[in-house]
Amino acid sequence: MRAESWIKCLCKSLKKPPLTFGKSDFDEQIRLDICRTFPENEWFNPHHETLISILNAFCIVNEGLGYPQGLNFLVFPLFYVYHNDNPKTAVKNTFYSLHGILRFVLPTYPLNAKDTNVLKKIESIANLVCYECYEKEPELAILLGDPHKQFMVSIVCNVIPTLYANVFDLENVLILWDGFFGTPKSSMFQKVVGVLVKVILFHKNIFIYLTPDKSFQIFHRILRESIAVCA
Repeated sequence: MRAESWIKCLCKSLKKPPLTFGKSDFDEQIRLDICRTFPENEWFNPHHETLISILNAFCIVNEGLGYPQGLNFLVFPLFYVYHNDNPKTAVKNTFYSLHGILRFVLPTYPLNAKDTNVLKKIESIANLVCYECYEKEPELAILLGDPHKQFMVSIVCNVIPTLYANVFDLENVLILWDGFFGTPKSSMFQKVVGVLVKVILFHKNIFIYLTPDKSFQIFHRILRESIAVCA
């Protein structure tokens, strides 16, 4: 059920050209990232080479994009779901679903070191989060001021490109992604942004009563414990 729902959302086209496997220029970095992605979950250990192959294939096909770090956190949950559904089609479904996710998160990944558009996109998302928080809690108007601007940008930059997979454990990521990739009552963008808004509202006193630097430190620490707020 879960795999079917995700495929329906992420793989819009039925036309899937053959995969191109090989060693990309980013193989070394990919291997470093693989070992530190969901390291507490031993299920992935025998599948590391397969996951490396998928990411290398992505880099070969998307030469202009290369390997933006964060893709590793997107590949792991996809492969876990599809492999448990049907091991024979897991690689293909993971590869093409990754492209489906990238349709949404790509603007938050820099195309190169001089890419300034990505910062503008992240700043616009951060502003949207702040305005939605302010609409629901007027005291959070402080988020719209300069002292909190860099803080909000860093939060968005940290969690949006990975759809929170670098924050929560695997089981909670799967539950969260069910909401993102399920039958849409709202756009994926609204759902993803809505999670961050919920967490900030739940911890609003951190921002209202503490300095930006202090609230920044505490929020990063408690974010991983806030999955219940996101449901």
